[in-house]
Amino acid sequence: MNRYGQTLTWGPLSAPAFFTGEPISYSLRDGQTKQLIDGAAGDWLALALHSRKAEIQFEAKVTSASTNFLDLSAGAAIALSSISSTGSILVSRAVQRWRLSQAATASVEATWYPDMTPADGAALAGVTNSAFVPDQSASTIVTPASALVYTTYGLTHAKGLVHELTLTQSLQITEDDPSPDGLILGAATHGYEMTINLLLLAQIPSTTSPMTDYPAVDSTLAIGSQVGAPATFLITDSGPSMEMGKGMMYSIDASWISPFGS
Repeated sequence: MNRYGQTLTWGPLSAPAFFTGEPISYSLRDGQTKQLIDGAAGDWLALALHSRKAEIQFEAKVTSASTNFLDLSAGAAIALSSISSTGSILVSRAVQRWRLSQAATASVEATWYPDMTPADGAALAGVTNSAFVPDQSASTIVTPASALVYTTYGLTHAKGLVHELTLTQSLQITEDDPSPDGLILGAATHGYEMTINLLLLAQIPSTTSPMTDYPAVDSTLAIGSQVGAPATFLITDSGPSMEMGKGMMYSIDASWISPFGS
């Protein structure tokens, strides 16, 4: 790629990266809490700004080098000097998404706390998850075959064809009260959960009613092929949906927490 004319930063290629891939988008929104303080007459007396932090979002196409996707079960902290060499960056959300006739993507949401000094021995997010799944070595759609993951080839379910699968890791961040000089000096991460959102094109035998044969709530979700997730996902929501000009779909949500085991 070559640019001509005015000097500017074009595209997301130079964006800070949370994992290896082809960057799609990056944003950092730095801000403070705005607290308006009223007086006896009901008008604003003063404005206080405190609790500075920055919300960060990063998304990339998955490539064969995307073997360092984040594992938030290990921890939330991550060091990215390209964003800042001071403070702490805590990741609250890591998402992998496979869609029919689209390149697989992965994204991260994080918060940078500029005044939070990293504690000794802080639990770091793992970087061992491979986003380059499922196995598509038998597919002839993409050339070269090892370039990226494309469409939902390799993902299977007994009730239909997988049109979309979203695998989300999430952590809750509870911030400490701000210090007297308005700084966020600490936070706790907790409540690790993995969720799956699955969209299937229903394929039901003629002897079965498609309106009632959707995957049962409170049963275990069984996805064929490796998607980098534990096996014991419990279905929390499930049911059919129909639109004009389209085949019937099954929409399924499932959840995993550590007491379920692997």
